[in-house]
Amino acid sequence: MNAASQAITIELTQKIAHLAVLVRAEFPDTQVDLNPWLRDSKTQQQLDRYSIDLSFHLPRHADALACTCILMEVKFSEGLLCPGCRLSGINAWGFDRQQQQWQFSSAEQVFSGFSIPQYLAQARFIRLTERIARIFKSFNSRMSHEA
Repeated sequence: MNAASQAITIELTQKIAHLAVLVRAEFPDTQVDLNPWLRDSKTQQQLDRYSIDLSFHLPRHADALACTCILMEVKFSEGLLCPGCRLSGINAWGFDRQQQQWQFSSAEQVFSGFSIPQYLAQARFIRLTERIARIFKSFNSRMSHEA
């Protein structure tokens, strides 16, 4: 689900904003889009309502990342306001001219696909996903203690 749509509390809004800041800190030339999905009913029906989705657009082809756009899905076990909600994982897909170049899953921390990022860019991207996981781990453990 679009990240902007998941900003339903002050704390979630802060976490999503922090996520965007982390992306820009790791990859400074990117533009972060908190609404990567169309708002039509057909698209909305296909989205995972237990995820925070965003995309990053690179102003020109980023050779190190082997793409011009990255779609990221931060997945949760259930609704973000549920006390037992926990981070399930982070998935990402790199695109160039509407064609998928690679995919990534935080579970395996492995890139696969037609054209994968260079080694140093992979390391930076993995570090980014680990930092994002820490943001939402603290959020989830606090929510669990409040229940």
